[in-house]
Amino acid sequence: MEQEQSKKRTWSRLAALPLVVACAAVPLGTLLSRFAGPGPENSPFLPWLVLAVLGTVHAILFRRSGQQLRPRFFMELTMFAGLAAILAFYNKGIFHLLSDLTPFVPELTPVVMLCFCKLWTISFGTPDRAAFQRWGAVLGLLCALDLAVEVFIYRAAPSLRWIGNADLLAGLLLVCLCASLRPGPADNGLHEPAQGAPLFRALILAGLLATLSRTGLFAAAWIYLCFGRGGRIMRTAVFLACFAALSLTFLLPVTPSDLARYVDYWLWAKSMVLFTQSPSTLIAGLPLGHALPFTFPPEMVPVWERVTGASALFGAHLDQVSSFWLRLVLGWGAILPSVCLAGLFILLFRRPTRMGAGLAAVVLVQGMTTPLFYEPSTGAVAGLALFLALSASRNVPLSDRGQPVSGQGPVPPIEPQPEDDPPRERDMRPL
Repeated sequence: MEQEQSKKRTWSRLAALPLVVACAAVPLGTLLSRFAGPGPENSPFLPWLVLAVLGTVHAILFRRSGQQLRPRFFMELTMFAGLAAILAFYNKGIFHLLSDLTPFVPELTPVVMLCFCKLWTISFGTPDRAAFQRWGAVLGLLCALDLAVEVFIYRAAPSLRWIGNADLLAGLLLVCLCASLRPGPADNGLHEPAQGAPLFRALILAGLLATLSRTGLFAAAWIYLCFGRGGRIMRTAVFLACFAALSLTFLLPVTPSDLARYVDYWLWAKSMVLFTQSPSTLIAGLPLGHALPFTFPPEMVPVWERVTGASALFGAHLDQVSSFWLRLVLGWGAILPSVCLAGLFILLFRRPTRMGAGLAAVVLVQGMTTPLFYEPSTGAVAGLALFLALSASRNVPLSDRGQPVSGQGPVPPIEPQPEDDPPRERDMRPL
């Protein structure tokens, strides 16, 4: 019996480790680095590189079931050690050979992060909804505490917080909010799992309100109104609270970190002018590795240098564009983003779930103002959530409710709730 159970187990406790890194370790590390004083600037990819190495070593040593690999252990360990030695001793020669591909590497970051997520789910399974909500609640608590302390000290709410950029933090919380949306009814013998706790969901919403991110609050308001838990009154109250906080952001005093918003507006405006004057750029994109064909007006020069830390004499480059969709269009043209959006909607709506619909809204809205998949923490969490949304309902038959399933932890039985009864709310029919 024990052997059968070990064979069936395909979910690892390490599946949620990327969520721990993105929602707790990185914000706390950012907080410590701000108070540690000036020092060498660390790459945001460093924690994820360490995590990838540790995941590779663990995948070599153990199966997902926890059983140790013996027949292939020495062969795989030798191959990994050989690859690491080659990279360590011949990295300069390898980088020299790949120098022609240097402009393409930063623009392939979304592909790299999605591949990382896929390999992580293959090795350790997909984090379940409860894990997203648990670590989203931790991040929400950090955001609320950070806002309280900064308002007390500065009498302002800067967009660049002690624990990170407010819009990026809102993106992480939005993904965790999508994992907390109420489950849908039975559909062709399948059922969405309901996991998490009310306290987790409350802390996620509190964290979103504390970020005061305009795009984050806008997306959260509509997602919760359409797919959130509770009756109409509860969902409407959350909707109004988000829009009240959104309105408040226009009344708050401007801080130096808010200058980044004006840079984003300027980049969008210049890009629209460029696409109008040169439609071929909209189709094919701009040459990678070259400065963008934007001319800085005199009044924009000090703002640009203050926000980016680079001289305006060198021009604007793709890696300085914070909007995911704008950067994708400028670098690759409009065809690739259109194909990506079409593929996303086809995959998500083949088996429509509330979590999938919420994630589609997050990708669309947050991609307008944040790097999204170009930023490793947001890219990793959003990628894992997309894999969960694409696999959750497919792997939960009604006859096996409460049993562990592939890629997830134990799924508790779902009790029907009055507010989830479709006849009671015909205007909010589940997907």
